[in-house]
Amino acid sequence: MADQEELGTTEQFVIAKGFAQAGRYPALVGFDGTKRLFAELFADADKPDVRTQEAYRELFYSLQPGWTLRILQIFWPDPQPRTAFLRRVENWTNHKAEALDILHAGLMLAIQETLLPSLRRTFIEFILPGDEGLAWWEGLSGVCTAFGVQVKYLDAKEIQELAYRIMNPGFEQ
Repeated sequence: MADQEELGTTEQFVIAKGFAQAGRYPALVGFDGTKRLFAELFADADKPDVRTQEAYRELFYSLQPGWTLRILQIFWPDPQPRTAFLRRVENWTNHKAEALDILHAGLMLAIQETLLPSLRRTFIEFILPGDEGLAWWEGLSGVCTAFGVQVKYLDAKEIQELAYRIMNPGFEQ
């Protein structure tokens, strides 16, 4: 077999050693002692000035040789649409007749038991190479904003939630 290049693993989440501070950001300490920073990238798809491909290209061009960055695109359950619909159905008042009440109860049960819809979320994991990497991480928001992409740096709780989601996609909190 030809030499195979490793694309990435989730082993770092499984054998993580907790959290440490990297500047003002919480970092997941990997099994190998590296500090891993996480952020979510998102954009308003309805805005015409969003240029995600250009933002990603600029992001990759700004990396130094030897640095490690991983992009994670995860389908994440989104309870908002179902919750909003459930609230509207709960406020229906025209189900006083027995038949309408049975239909209303059936609809409520169907809404509660239906799987959540999912949305695609994009995260980045950056293995901190040192102080110069921290400066790059802090400037990430400015690089992406120019292309209409927003950056949300994850706190320790959100990093842990991401790890649960990666390791157990069926897990519901």
